[in-house]
Amino acid sequence: MRTQTLGQRMAQGALSLRDFFRSIANRSKSATKDRAEQRDRVMAAKLSPTVQERHEELVRFYRRYEDLVETVCDAAQYGPTAKLEAKYGELRRWMSSNYSPVRRYVVAYLRFTPEDAQQGLLSEGKAGDAFEALFSAPNLEEFLKVDDGNMISRITRTREALNLYGEHLRQLLARG
Repeated sequence: MRTQTLGQRMAQGALSLRDFFRSIANRSKSATKDRAEQRDRVMAAKLSPTVQERHEELVRFYRRYEDLVETVCDAAQYGPTAKLEAKYGELRRWMSSNYSPVRRYVVAYLRFTPEDAQQGLLSEGKAGDAFEALFSAPNLEEFLKVDDGNMISRITRTREALNLYGEHLRQLLARG
């Protein structure tokens, strides 16, 4: 069976004038929606960082994350010295400002636990994830005071999430 055009169907009387105009109106609406969706896709692509930019952001974040892990581990072993407190304060401010853009991607690889949310509630008054639990306390003394014994588990899970996300980005970059 061959496909007939609108004009052919009208000539054969298979399509009324009313149906013809309704068909044109529907096609016009569809075309308008298609253009709007295409415009939205283009805008989203412009607003979202590229894979390369996301990878560079992850590398920057990972370096600071490792500094934070080293600082909280040293504090757990040696206590909250003035030098460690200063370093934690600086890293906490940086993490608070720079975690959000990474978070929207890395949480897909993070294993959540209720203890992480509880840790944030205890130190900052709001629930958070395992990353936020590592920098939610206002200082190291408070961090150690509210530590629930799951710090190593949090570090392991956050490191795993960063590595999985990094591997995902490396695969995307390799595809070009």
